[in-house]
Amino acid sequence: MTIVLDAAIGFAWAMEEIALTRLFEIAAREHPITPQALEAYRAEALERGERATVRNGVAILRVEGPLFKRASLMTEHCGASSYDVLRRDLATAVGNPGVRAILLAIDSPGGEAAGCAEFAAAVADVRGRKPIVAYVADVGASAAYWIASACDRIICGPSAALGSIGVRMSMADTRDRDARSGVRRFDFVSSQSPYKVNDPGTEDGNARIKARVDALAQVFVDAVAENRGVPSAQVLDGFGRGDVLIGAAAVAAGMADGLGTFESVLADLASSKPVVPRSTQPQPPHASLSLPAPKAAVRPAVPAPRQLSAAETERIEAEHTALAILKAGRLALGLRG
Repeated sequence: MTIVLDAAIGFAWAMEEIALTRLFEIAAREHPITPQALEAYRAEALERGERATVRNGVAILRVEGPLFKRASLMTEHCGASSYDVLRRDLATAVGNPGVRAILLAIDSPGGEAAGCAEFAAAVADVRGRKPIVAYVADVGASAAYWIASACDRIICGPSAALGSIGVRMSMADTRDRDARSGVRRFDFVSSQSPYKVNDPGTEDGNARIKARVDALAQVFVDAVAENRGVPSAQVLDGFGRGDVLIGAAAVAAGMADGLGTFESVLADLASSKPVVPRSTQPQPPHASLSLPAPKAAVRPAVPAPRQLSAAETERIEAEHTALAILKAGRLALGLRG
């Protein structure tokens, strides 16, 4: 820890004095850290999983960033997630006897419609087998909310934005630009399929594309209604109508089941709280979790945390200190930590 702090002091900082002082205070904090405490705080990789982790018997799947059907450079290097990887990790968590519950940590503005319904259905299929809960800290919008709605419960932070239920399709009209550039394009459509290509610049083509978007949006609405146990009309009229609702307003509208923190949700799942079905006893804001019990009557014991070596303890301490320094620096620059 001393080495990391000395290195930070040796840097040249372009930062306000109060922020720099706070950074050094964080870096200089000394607390008694035991191997058991560090092991409990750090989630371990889920055995045979790809990105999922497990902590205290709870598998954590992070649904973060833009969502894509398949893994790509965006999911590998740009903070996005893919339905395919999430689905495989979900199946691994369900089949792992050491996992007693599953937590979807959601922070996403949504993503591709393709693949979302399939993954949401896989999430819904877990209900009744193992408790599965969505926690939305900041954003659970559009496709991300579709996925969250499939869980047993949705708990959100007080400033979290939930909703944005609907579908959007965008097309760029480059014809004027192409004409100025001398580009000519010829489209040939089989006579047996007159509606295979629809021109959005025409009234008929625009109406047909709009009908396609509306049909997909209705699938979205009906899925949320079924997942949340409410009529489709309530989703259409009371779940933001395409807008997002914040924290307590989302809970009041029935879009979420309570306010909380990631740690409180994780603790409730790890302690196996008793069952209070959502359909018979609505959850008020700030209430603790009440989860459906898994089908298996006997839950496997969670193995005791292993003892960390002195080298591992020192490495973890250094990592935490370095992260604190970087986060404080990002906050001082007005960046999101």
